[in-house]
Amino acid sequence: MARHILTLKGLGEKASWLLVQQAMGMPEAKTRTNFMTDRVAVLLFAENSLPERLCVSAAVRQMGGSVVYEGGRTVWRKELAAFREQLMPIFSYFVDCLYTYGLAVSTWEPGRLALRFPVINAGSPDAHPAHALADIACMLRNSRDLRGVTCAWLGCLNGTLHSLIAATAWFPFALRVALPEHVDAAPLKAEAARLGTNITFVDTPDEAVKGADYLLVGCRGGITAEEYEDWSVSEELLAKAKPHAKVMLSAAPADAIMVGSNILRSNKTSMLAQQSEYRLRVHKRMLHWAFLDNEDDI
Repeated sequence: MARHILTLKGLGEKASWLLVQQAMGMPEAKTRTNFMTDRVAVLLFAENSLPERLCVSAAVRQMGGSVVYEGGRTVWRKELAAFREQLMPIFSYFVDCLYTYGLAVSTWEPGRLALRFPVINAGSPDAHPAHALADIACMLRNSRDLRGVTCAWLGCLNGTLHSLIAATAWFPFALRVALPEHVDAAPLKAEAARLGTNITFVDTPDEAVKGADYLLVGCRGGITAEEYEDWSVSEELLAKAKPHAKVMLSAAPADAIMVGSNILRSNKTSMLAQQSEYRLRVHKRMLHWAFLDNEDDI
């Protein structure tokens, strides 16, 4: 039975910690290996995302594999929705691994299809395990211990936020979430209540950032022109966080709420480069986990 990585909940606590620790332990993110030699990964991207495509492609290619990319302008999305049970098993004759991006994965049941190849979620509206684990690895690299660490989420929700909320069950950081007024936070609040972890919801970016160690900058979708400045990360807003607080982008730069250029250019504040490195590390470790049968050998 193939292993799949669609959500953190499905991945589980042991594997989540293992992937984070292994990503941190890699001596060099761009190390080339032959682990994926003669293996083909197909990228089914329902939406365009150059950062995600580059990261996944680099992980596969640097490990000796090949990539086939299908973007959202082709008809495969309708075919897959209508004939998933018929088409997915057929893919095993042509590919060794499948990445999906932009498709909600909550209804996927690859185990029921008895697939012979792993399916990896490279980012969906309801989960983004790679981003969450990479960001957690970045925080551990900088803070050593997540106990006492507070993360402030600013902006609209996306798959990364869903996965970070799930991650609080196993990684002991506090998450303070500020969402724009138009966003329906009820499902997230219900999930947070179910988990019983250190997650709080506040109304404004100022409340979220106060005393935070990390600012997680989410999507700006739906933020009006009148709200734009209130939901931008300025030096004045950053000053309300802890001294030496770090800023991480939890959405593609083109989709994220605005961050001051001085903040993004600052090596002391911006973690954009480190996030990119650790996303590559995590994707490589995910491939190892997905293809190896014995957890003790990972």
